[in-house]
Amino acid sequence: MNYSNHLLGDIATTHRGLAVPRARVSIDNEIPYLHYGDIYKIYDNYFDVEKLKDSVIKINSDEKIKDYQYLHTGDIVINLTSENYEDLGKSIYIKNDNSMLVSGMETIIIRFNSELFDPLFLNYYFDTNYFYNDIMQYVRGMKVFRVNPKDLLRAKLPEIPKDHQIQIASFIKSLDDKIELNNKINKNLEEIAQALYKQWFVDFEFPNKNGEPYKSSGGEMVESELGLIPKGWEVKELGEILDIKYGKNYPTKNLLDEGFPVFGGNGVIGYSERYIYKEPHTLVACRGAASGKVQVSLPKSFVTNNSLVLLHNDKLNYAYLKELSIYREYYDFVTGSAQPQITIASISKCKIILPKYNVQEMFAKVINNTYFRILNNYLEFNKLTNLRDTLLPKLMSGEIEVPIKEG
Repeated sequence: MNYSNHLLGDIATTHRGLAVPRARVSIDNEIPYLHYGDIYKIYDNYFDVEKLKDSVIKINSDEKIKDYQYLHTGDIVINLTSENYEDLGKSIYIKNDNSMLVSGMETIIIRFNSELFDPLFLNYYFDTNYFYNDIMQYVRGMKVFRVNPKDLLRAKLPEIPKDHQIQIASFIKSLDDKIELNNKINKNLEEIAQALYKQWFVDFEFPNKNGEPYKSSGGEMVESELGLIPKGWEVKELGEILDIKYGKNYPTKNLLDEGFPVFGGNGVIGYSERYIYKEPHTLVACRGAASGKVQVSLPKSFVTNNSLVLLHNDKLNYAYLKELSIYREYYDFVTGSAQPQITIASISKCKIILPKYNVQEMFAKVINNTYFRILNNYLEFNKLTNLRDTLLPKLMSGEIEVPIKEG
């Protein structure tokens, strides 16, 4: 990698994000707010306002936000703070500004004023080890890591002609677009699975012996601790009917670039030479800010001790347990403020509705094709992501050139 004489601070104006608490009491307005923690949860390098569901600040009517504090197309937002060392310096490119959006205090907004660099290209550059290694020398902190904005602006920029920058950015964007489409398809499939779960196990309209909706066709309901449930169903504590285990310790220094996926508390964090679970399982993040979040592992996965593993069995079918957990989540079992956590003892007390097993099996048969499609889409997503991450540094360094389409 050859570097130009330009530093990041030479070619951009910068602004710190807005210092407004996420839980500000509402009077009139609701404005989407990009928290620094949202940046490294986004799969692709683009940002649509629609991805912010619950991250909303509510501002008093007499409070003024300056124009430069709103995010606009072409802006890049970089996070300055993280509990995870590897997540510092993550960036996203704002690709539309058709909605009001502000960014949090622990981020910096980069707005370019130079004709020498393409903003989208620089966003991809910020996703390489060249940039990461450059800014790591300025990291401070132990439990929470930070980069000072002034130090971030000392980052070196690559010496690549602008027309080549645009070609590189366009090529990587084409891969990102495929990844984003893949994610949207899976999101829709997951919503279908949740809708079916709600129909069967919340509204109790699963098919009876005659294929009719149980509750609305007169199926008998009985009282329980959790309200009315179909006759023959039970209310049980999780710990009564399944085993719950902590994942295994896995030092981050041992993570590989390929192999079997390693699940931390917030998704795949890398790969391993071995796996500990052959089947997919329902996981619950049990340490840190993600505690209570539900995710599902892949076949042949390693699960770290940042997650609890809910082991399905012949009383609690995998499909039912998965959708139940996604539907309810387990944030209400989080304890601790300085270091949030969920213990096996606490989550074991969670009371759930236990349907008859034959109903769970029927549900699994109906939903299995959806799961198959989700898995295949994820594997394709993984291949595209690995291809993107492999090509990006090689394109930046000039080791390979952008493929040129003929015609």
